[in-house]
Amino acid sequence: MNRLLLYVHFNKEDSLSTHVIFQLQALRTIYSKIILISNSHLDQVSLDKLSYDNFLQRNNKGFDFAAWADGMKMVGFDELKEFDSVTIMNDTTFGPIFDFAPVVDRMDSSESDFWGITNNRAHSADIGGQLRPLKEHIQSYFIAFQQRVVAHPSFQYFWENVQSYDDVNQVILNYETAVTDYFIQEGFKYGVQFDTVSEDISDMQNSDFSIFGIKKLLAYRVPFVKIKAFIHNAEKPEISTIFDEIVSSSDYPSHLIVDHMTFVDYPDRDYLLPQKTLDFSSLKGSRTRVGIHLHISCVDEIESFLSSFNQYLGDYDLYLTTSLGEVVATFGEKVKEVILVDRGLNPILAWQKIQDRLVGYQIAGHFEVASFSDAIDSLLKPAKKIVAYATTNKKVGLVVSDLTVSIRTESIDEDSMWPYMAQLWNMIYPHNEKNLKKQDIYVKSATASFWYRPEALEKILSINLSALVAQDPSAAEAITHSFSNLLTYVAWANGFDFRISQPHLLTGFEVKRKFESQSPLTVEEPVILPLKPSTARRLIGYPIRWLKSIVKKIKS
Repeated sequence: MNRLLLYVHFNKEDSLSTHVIFQLQALRTIYSKIILISNSHLDQVSLDKLSYDNFLQRNNKGFDFAAWADGMKMVGFDELKEFDSVTIMNDTTFGPIFDFAPVVDRMDSSESDFWGITNNRAHSADIGGQLRPLKEHIQSYFIAFQQRVVAHPSFQYFWENVQSYDDVNQVILNYETAVTDYFIQEGFKYGVQFDTVSEDISDMQNSDFSIFGIKKLLAYRVPFVKIKAFIHNAEKPEISTIFDEIVSSSDYPSHLIVDHMTFVDYPDRDYLLPQKTLDFSSLKGSRTRVGIHLHISCVDEIESFLSSFNQYLGDYDLYLTTSLGEVVATFGEKVKEVILVDRGLNPILAWQKIQDRLVGYQIAGHFEVASFSDAIDSLLKPAKKIVAYATTNKKVGLVVSDLTVSIRTESIDEDSMWPYMAQLWNMIYPHNEKNLKKQDIYVKSATASFWYRPEALEKILSINLSALVAQDPSAAEAITHSFSNLLTYVAWANGFDFRISQPHLLTGFEVKRKFESQSPLTVEEPVILPLKPSTARRLIGYPIRWLKSIVKKIKS
């Protein structure tokens, strides 16, 4: 069939997400002609990655409906009538998760004059602060019009009279929820792949299955899942199960969801964490030279540290900070540089003082003496593979070690750290460019050591941390602890993601959060990771009251 697709793209950062590239490539085989309409700027590099026939760049005026209307005017209504169908679609979904071609063939050959993927029943909704009655309608992220509709005068009339509203609520009221009824009143019949009107919604927040009924959508093999569904359900336990079902029941590249949701939502959602653990079995080593910082307070420790670096790293430059003058004489020739700092300076403050030496490296490392033995297993033994991965994946700005092998349920008092974290965050982002969430558990390196891309942490390293500590010496530990808490999130705010080393199917952070957020229960014995994969993954779906008994079964 001769099908036309009018596809609207928008990204508030004027960037291009990889899920859009995949989506247009997948749709290319179904549609004879694709008109790409972007309501945000796309440069030529981005355009070269996309599958389309004609391109329309416009301002985000009037949102999707005005964009589709402009696209139709560009094509011309007479030419539109030559297509067997005209489809409007936007980039607000992931997919196709399942094979979409059979759905299109079946729906195009049905008795429906126009059709969509999902619908919403008649209901009242709060729009712009007022409760508004809405009629039953196709959800507008995807609507296909058959030729008999396109050729009807009502089609051209509707699209030629679309207003470019500045208020999105007017678009919702006048177009998104009204277009279906408009064509019904013109005598046309609509259909959807998954008719939700009579479905049970007793356990849903509201009747919008595209957001709150994802399990049902997957059961009906609906090929598109709304991005908003992952945002609205991000803190619900079942989102991990839903994500796993998408991975297990389809060939859709899960990293497209992970990569996009990291930056449009938040980087450390529980369902994302397993996807951010490094799989060393698939990685090769690297000979990239790295810069490393190590703070030393005892001369006797240095030889063993040098031995570990030499054993597990290829080319590296070691920058030692210390208050011990004898280190310069003894080890000055064995390392790149020894920098003398004030006595009592902690490793974080020492690292910040010399961080300008590390900015020239693609990948740098910060290692701390107190947890060095744990860091050997998680960050040094696989160092060549970590460096290779981070060098190749330019969006990765930080690699941290997972929570230590023995994970107990004692609380971490992060509440007392929040004022310091908020102060530091506001210094870095005074205009609130990115929001920092207050949490019980922050993703940071359990060993206090980590690998990083210097540009990812550039903003936080520019803070004069020593001056803050000098103002309140009694808060030095709290300030540096808060500083460490922020590293993952500053990297994210700067456009970089993180990865976790020493991967488990269920990460230590997830286990810790389960205990911290849901129950005061304690476990007499530590939870030892790694767990059996089948058991570990099942822990996500269990109420916390069962975790104690599960742990006992694992131990027995």
